[in-house]
Amino acid sequence: MRLLLLLAIFLIPLNALALPKDRAVLFLNYLKSGDFCSLKFLNSFKGTSLERLSRLLYYDSCLGRGGRFPLPSERPKGAVELFLRAEALLKNGRRKEALPLFKRVLKLTDSFDEDIALAVGASAYKSLLTPNVLRVKIWRLAARGNTDEALFYLSFLRGDRFYTYLLAYTFLKSGKRKEAVSLFKSAEEIPRRYLFLTYLSRSLPEKFSYFKRYLKEGKSRAAKRRLSVYLLDYSFRKDLGFFKKVLKTVKPFFPRLYGYYLGRYYLFTGECKRVPRRPELPFSAWRSVCLGVPFKGRGVNFYSLLLKPPKSFPFKKEEVFAPSFKDSGLKLLVERGACYAVSFIEDKTPQNALAQYRCGYYRRGIKIAALFKKRLHRYPYLLKVLYPAPEIFGGDVYALAIARQESLFNRRAYSRSGAIGYMQIMPTTGRYLARKLKVRSFKVHHLFNPNVNVKFGTYYIHSLMKRFKLFPLAAAAYNGGPGRVAKALRLYGPVNSPADLIILTDGYLPFEETRDYVKRTFVNLYYYSNLYGTGKEWRIFSSR
Repeated sequence: MRLLLLLAIFLIPLNALALPKDRAVLFLNYLKSGDFCSLKFLNSFKGTSLERLSRLLYYDSCLGRGGRFPLPSERPKGAVELFLRAEALLKNGRRKEALPLFKRVLKLTDSFDEDIALAVGASAYKSLLTPNVLRVKIWRLAARGNTDEALFYLSFLRGDRFYTYLLAYTFLKSGKRKEAVSLFKSAEEIPRRYLFLTYLSRSLPEKFSYFKRYLKEGKSRAAKRRLSVYLLDYSFRKDLGFFKKVLKTVKPFFPRLYGYYLGRYYLFTGECKRVPRRPELPFSAWRSVCLGVPFKGRGVNFYSLLLKPPKSFPFKKEEVFAPSFKDSGLKLLVERGACYAVSFIEDKTPQNALAQYRCGYYRRGIKIAALFKKRLHRYPYLLKVLYPAPEIFGGDVYALAIARQESLFNRRAYSRSGAIGYMQIMPTTGRYLARKLKVRSFKVHHLFNPNVNVKFGTYYIHSLMKRFKLFPLAAAAYNGGPGRVAKALRLYGPVNSPADLIILTDGYLPFEETRDYVKRTFVNLYYYSNLYGTGKEWRIFSSR
């Protein structure tokens, strides 16, 4: 059935209420019969977690039969339902209503382009490619590396004010940096060009000039903040005098970011008394390691685990791993192996988080369970959902801590930079690890094999631990490269205490992403150690 193939591509959000056991039984019976093209089927699941899925099956089944059929009254949501609804409207002779839906689908995804062209005809398809649709489509294609397709659609956008800007972005994504820079400079009507020119310019003064223009003319506050972090980190490691100019420029736009980088500067220079007197993290931790001020931090975080480590784990394993299904309908679907149906359920409930986990949809389970992190003592079983341990990892707590941060255990993960799988291994790193592990005839696509991916990633994190001794330093090397960690250690010196680790992490690691990565993976290790290990792996200074 075509719809079931689409399930692997799209996850449709639901706002359903619950799933009584009798509805789950009825749904499973319908699955056996395969007869979904009836209003009786459609109405049987209204107000339940399966309402949206029942509509999709209804559309798909009725379209397969051909002819006209009654259309659901609910408004479609998501690319799959929009597409099926538009097809159904065509079948029912309502072409005028179908075309706007097809247009919305084209704006949302590239997966139905050929289907839509065949359904409406070449002339009508071209009319759907309005400038707004084309801009979104070209950007999305280029971002995913489909630059040839992006260039094809750009041919329909000539004369549009975004044409030069999008051509520059497409060239950038195809590796033509020099041409991209020239085109970005020519895209005079688009303020966002200053963002890319800040990244792409070679000299600090030139970067700074474009940066100020983007702060003044850009619209996205989130993009302005990301660019501020980039230039602050870049200037911090290149020229501290210039860093102060950037910091002063950032202050009126992002006062909290200004305070953080000012404190980081004083931590780096050893001017501890000038670190801002603020009670929140990381300032209280910085003043503690710099001045010996008592640390009063709470909770499970990088700083508290190092400066005020808990004496015991606050959860009992038997409660975490106890059978905990109370939603009988969800339980039945999981036990009967109807996990593709579970994948369509996004109820924001602890029981649905558990169902996603039981079906191996770890990423979805984690995201739902994260909504209840402050209520874990009420739902202790959510800890195993938040920190799953797929069998393929063999209980290796270090590899698990890395994989959770890298991919949230999405084995099909593929980043825009080309990192692959559970452990997000880059092709160049994969080739290096293949040589180290004496794997013959290695090809990059082998990294999509979960067994190969986990084997390579596990070997790599352990080799980095052997080199750098401490898991947080190994994690920093896994994320930012061993060379940068080695350079930080040369500048700072050996890490022999929690204070050393905090100062090196916040003062000497060059990128915000790597600093955050170290902190998050260390917290991951704390939980994995206590749930699946000896409970001692995270106590990295206990034997020193």
